[in-house]
Amino acid sequence: MTMGNIVLYEGNGGRQNVVTVFNDRPGQDRRVPNDEARSAKLLDVRVGALVTVYDDKNGSEKDDFCRIKVKRSSSEYTVDTFERSYEDDFVLVSYGRKDGLDGKVSRIRVD
Repeated sequence: MTMGNIVLYEGNGGRQNVVTVFNDRPGQDRRVPNDEARSAKLLDVRVGALVTVYDDKNGSEKDDFCRIKVKRSSSEYTVDTFERSYEDDFVLVSYGRKDGLDGKVSRIRVD
């Protein structure tokens, strides 16, 4: 089985420089470099994956966070911003707002 990838981008809409890349293996809980990520591309990420990005470097939900639940895999799906809750055929995105998350992502969890 091929692993999917989660690519974090410096700009909104999956544009500008790549900040970092994670695979979709469950159980990951890691720091994200540079506090620059504003969007993500999900590349063949498995159905059922739950990707959460946090403003807090320790992954606390007391600050901004965004939860992305993959409902249907896609060869390339773009989450344009971490600051909007919505649902479509591919994802359910839930944004927990405090003072803004785009450009301040410090941690990622993949389950």
